[in-house]
Amino acid sequence: MAVGPRLSIGQHPGLALTPGMRQSLRILAMPPVELALEITREAESNPFLTVTPPARGGLSAFDIALETMPARPSLGEGLRRQLGEMSLPPGVRAVADYLTGALRDDGYLDATEAELVSETGQPRAVVAEAIAALQRCEPAGVGARSLPECLALQLTDRGISPGLAAEAVAHLDLFAQDDWAELGKVLHLGPGEVSALDAALRGLSPHPVDPGGPESSPLVPDLVVETAPGGGMSVRLAEGVMPAISLDEALLAQVPDPDDPFVVSARSRAEALIRAVSHRGETLLRIGLRLVADQHLFFSCGPDHLAPLSRRVLAEELSLHPSTLGRAVAGKVLLTGGALYPLSMFFPSGLPMGHGGTVSSHAVKIAIRRMVEHEPAAQPLSDAVIRERLVADGIDITRRCVAKYRESMRIPSSFERRRRAARHRGQAMEAGARD
Repeated sequence: MAVGPRLSIGQHPGLALTPGMRQSLRILAMPPVELALEITREAESNPFLTVTPPARGGLSAFDIALETMPARPSLGEGLRRQLGEMSLPPGVRAVADYLTGALRDDGYLDATEAELVSETGQPRAVVAEAIAALQRCEPAGVGARSLPECLALQLTDRGISPGLAAEAVAHLDLFAQDDWAELGKVLHLGPGEVSALDAALRGLSPHPVDPGGPESSPLVPDLVVETAPGGGMSVRLAEGVMPAISLDEALLAQVPDPDDPFVVSARSRAEALIRAVSHRGETLLRIGLRLVADQHLFFSCGPDHLAPLSRRVLAEELSLHPSTLGRAVAGKVLLTGGALYPLSMFFPSGLPMGHGGTVSSHAVKIAIRRMVEHEPAAQPLSDAVIRERLVADGIDITRRCVAKYRESMRIPSSFERRRRAARHRGQAMEAGARD
């Protein structure tokens, strides 16, 4: 069911993205610490922006931001800095900056070129050039819209021609089958060149950005979900996290010339930032309320009950554009039951169940981890055995998918787990002999 007005942009094909729209979407994409830094920077140069740090014990996002100014920039900040060093037409730069806020946490761009044309109101050529500019940034593969495109961008970054890179990723099935003869024919390469290309492919990452890598800033929650006094769950914006900002009306009243260009510009910037921050909070709260409704079993029964949920479905329920939802979710964290959960975690893919339902990939990963935690140390479970047990529970999954989920959780193979267990037994026996 749609809730509230549609919060998307550029619905009319001739409507260009206004500076206010760009700022609102950029603010929406910022995690708390980055937003606190943005507020700090604006307040330093804008006398009409009043900033009141949150009153609470411990460090707030504002406190953390003030203390971590030299910290490693976020993905969005780093990309915007790189784009700023490129010689781009103003329209292309505006769209490219806009795209930095549309990326998933792992660096992929979910929106299609056609969607971005409709969303920004810019010609297809401008959008294509903006995507190309984003994809020239580091890390290699950022802005890719599919796994093959991500791998092709990484190959190009390693010095392989774009044409050959595209051809190579179009035949990943032949590489997986080690079909060197056929690869040599379709790619017009000799055996040594095919071997070198295979080695390059095996060294690539399936994600432009490691979703499990170190955070660029401390995790600070935007939303809090807790049990309501009368039962059920309540959702609120985290208190004491962000500073309160307002327009200094008293100072404006003392200005001799309200039409002075500096005064007009500073007031406009302050008002735009206040509106953007307010819109960000309202959008996150709407998303939180919807997540509690759609993922109620997770919040009432625990992580095992996380249900498959499509971002596109949730965007439709909230009357948001999918890319707007993507900006709101990226880098945001929810606090519940004393634990922090990235909002992106609430959109797991689903696997079919034997009885016709679906189970989330997150729940399957938990099941795999528990099997490994309780396996006999001397006889670790192979991926094939794990698959058999999951299938017996009604989960339709392949052995390759089991291996992919295991690797994503950084669980070694059964061979490596057996080797480590043997080494530990040997070390224990040596220690016992010494005693």
